[in-house]
Amino acid sequence: MNDLLSDSRHCSEPIRVLVLDQGPGLWGAQKYLLRLHPLLAAMGIEFTLGCPPDLEQYRYWHDHDLPVVPMPLPVERSIRDGGRISLRRTISEAGRSASTPRRIAREVRSGGYQLVLANSHWTHLDAAVAARMWGVRTVLTLHETPVPGVGAGLRDVAIASANHSIAVSNSVADTVAARLRRRVTVIQNGVDTARFAPASGDAVRRRIRAEAGLSVDRPIVLAATRLDPSKHIEDLIVLADAIGHAATVVVAGSTSAYPEYEAQMCSRASALPEPAIRFLGARNDVADLLAAADVFVHTGLVEGMPLGLVEAQATGVPVVAYEAAGVREALRDNVSGYVIAPRDRAGLTQAVTRLLGSVETRRSFSAAARDHALAHHGIDSQAAANAAVLRRLAKPREHAGPGRR
Repeated sequence: MNDLLSDSRHCSEPIRVLVLDQGPGLWGAQKYLLRLHPLLAAMGIEFTLGCPPDLEQYRYWHDHDLPVVPMPLPVERSIRDGGRISLRRTISEAGRSASTPRRIAREVRSGGYQLVLANSHWTHLDAAVAARMWGVRTVLTLHETPVPGVGAGLRDVAIASANHSIAVSNSVADTVAARLRRRVTVIQNGVDTARFAPASGDAVRRRIRAEAGLSVDRPIVLAATRLDPSKHIEDLIVLADAIGHAATVVVAGSTSAYPEYEAQMCSRASALPEPAIRFLGARNDVADLLAAADVFVHTGLVEGMPLGLVEAQATGVPVVAYEAAGVREALRDNVSGYVIAPRDRAGLTQAVTRLLGSVETRRSFSAAARDHALAHHGIDSQAAANAAVLRRLAKPREHAGPGRR
């Protein structure tokens, strides 16, 4: 573990951190902040979220009396037009990349922040430019592997300019250029293992099935996911068609920015015989859904360390997942679940069928999953490791704010 984690000293005064995020919804990266916020506050690290005021995460922080400031960060950015790199878009984004870092530096100065934590792709580059040009102390959180080519190159530029970066898995850290790897600390995702825990009775199981219109003895194969193309919802529909005689695939989630894809998937699912599949929409009771599930499936491929896999294992639910970044770190193959080759629909169906057909295997995997989560993915350990990195890198209070250009 990087030696940054060895420093556990607490500061006499809180360290104020401006967290930047322009994600449009409350997905994994945004929930990452919400999970860590109260734990870090107890350790003397105070987060204030800076994001556009029309975003769902801004409204959530505001409505729950969490510290948030409006910042006009660009939400949608791209240098491509129809899949090709566009000169016009490149020039436009260059202009944004000149103005946004200046905005960040001004907010740091006026708010008296000692550190900036950039939590999403485009904020990485903006915060890194602020670090290079105005001396803003900056940490990047790397939540997933980058798009090869220009995307990976821009991320490496940001890592080189920032003070340090935190990767949520070794798989993500390994995609960083070798010359920059020492600037990255790996802190794996963690969950509240008291909240995500096996159910003590069957009340939750009965309630969830009643809400989904299922009999109490009907097995559930749960997917908690965005309804986005990168999550390959069509593979879940194929799975549901194959196992519909034995279990129901329950999908909890909505799309981030692909309403046509979401509608198409729902239409395809509606053609299956009852009760092969259910779409529940966005839910805020994922812990209960997991406690009621028999198997958890994950078909996403653009990942860093899928949080759902960790939550499922903490709840004692066996997992079947396509191989993607962080999956083998979160999941013990053939011990707490099965890792399947990407887009191998037949392999996905076979693995789920194997689990549904063996109570003994499910019980063995369930116990191993819970043990693995307790040993390696506790939220308290994750928070302490993050606090150590942020504490080491923060400017002393008397020198807070950006330096002169």
